[in-house]
Amino acid sequence: MKKRAQEIAEQIKQLVDQLAAMATGKSSVGKPLVKATTKAKKGAAGALSILMEEGFFDNPKSLSEIMSKLEEIGHWHNTSTVAMNLLNLTKRRTLNRMKDKEAKKWKYVIRR
Repeated sequence: MKKRAQEIAEQIKQLVDQLAAMATGKSSVGKPLVKATTKAKKGAAGALSILMEEGFFDNPKSLSEIMSKLEEIGHWHNTSTVAMNLLNLTKRRTLNRMKDKEAKKWKYVIRR
C-alpha cells in the first residue's frame, strides 16, 4: 500500500510538471510545444507594415507619397498592388482613408 501511494505521488508530480511546462510554452525536454506562426510579411504588404511601424502613417498620406517613400527605402511595387494592399488594410480597420476634396484623391492614415 505504501509503494502504491508513492507511485501515485510520482504520477501527480509528473502531471504537475507537464502543466507547468504547458503554461510556459515549453515541454519538459526544452522544446516548444507550439510553433511560432508569426511570419514576416513579404511583398507590398510587408513594405507597408514597415512604414506603419516607422510611424509614416501618423499623418494622412496620398498614394503618390506612399509610393515615393517605398522607393526611398528600396521597395519597388506596382501602384495597383500597393493600392490594393492599402484597401485591404482599410477593410481590416488598420488604416483609415479619407477623400481629399481639393486633389480628389484618397489619403491614408493609421487608425487609433
